[in-house]
Amino acid sequence: MLGIDKLLQKLLNRQNQDKSQRKDFEEEFDIKTKYIHGMLFYNSYFDYLMKALDKETVCLIVGGWIRDRLLNRPLGKNIDIDFIITTDPLKVAKKLKNILGKGSIFQFEKEKNVVSFIFYEGDYKYRFDFSYLDISDIMSDSNLDFYDKEREIIKRIDEDLLQRDFTINAMAIVFDDAVGLGATQTVLFDPSGGLEDLQRGLLRPVSIQNIQKDPVRILRGFRIAGQLDLDIDKEFLDWVKDNRELLDKSSKERIRDEILKIFDNKEAEKTVKTLVDYKVFQYIVPEIEELIRIKNTDKISSDTLLSHSLKTHSYIEDFLKKKNF
Repeated sequence: MLGIDKLLQKLLNRQNQDKSQRKDFEEEFDIKTKYIHGMLFYNSYFDYLMKALDKETVCLIVGGWIRDRLLNRPLGKNIDIDFIITTDPLKVAKKLKNILGKGSIFQFEKEKNVVSFIFYEGDYKYRFDFSYLDISDIMSDSNLDFYDKEREIIKRIDEDLLQRDFTINAMAIVFDDAVGLGATQTVLFDPSGGLEDLQRGLLRPVSIQNIQKDPVRILRGFRIAGQLDLDIDKEFLDWVKDNRELLDKSSKERIRDEILKIFDNKEAEKTVKTLVDYKVFQYIVPEIEELIRIKNTDKISSDTLLSHSLKTHSYIEDFLKKKNF
């Protein structure tokens, strides 16, 4: 299907390559070869997306979709899938909308290289986020031969993944594999060790610098850990406790949205307890401290009022609105 994707696959899946050479190559780029079929990552709407992509476009699936499929998590009614593409994301979204005959396109002023395409199918909401990866300089460089270009493209992909929030969200596969065009050995781009962390049940940031750039990722990390029942890296937790004030850089709207997402999870109480233990929740809403101290008047229960209130999503939502979140 995709010209450069096939160029990548030719290098990554080299059937006739010496095993020691292949091992050296995979170690150089932290590439894993999973002996599972790429169709594990398939979604029926990928067939339509395939039609919207030009032949020379590199397309990869990245992030939560890869993570959740590796975990065999059941699909909910909100299906979010992230893509890295080497062409204009807006152009792809418009083509996909024309093919489907439905959907809405969103492009944000501050992130022109990211385009969201949202559409509905019955009770299901789909959101495809397309992020632009520029490789035009690599492809136009006459000093690079065939394999040099492939290596530079892979480095560029790794660089993109290494800018993401948590290691388990920083894995990607070539789109061809997910639509059944690849080999049964699915190539997994994993420069930060996300697969190993997933197997260990650990949530770990790709780097502290990435969290500092977008501090609301702190809350996102706690939310994801709660959703997936993961342990949070101890060094990261200690860092969070000492750097809570970075959340001041994030908008109240984004903080509110993350908190409400936490309370939409059935493990919300456990997640918020961790946020409280590391003084994050109290920093966001200082008034919560009073609820932590006050015991319920019910003699049977030894819960704090906070613990009792956490069981009511509407209480927290109303509370945040009153605090202008």
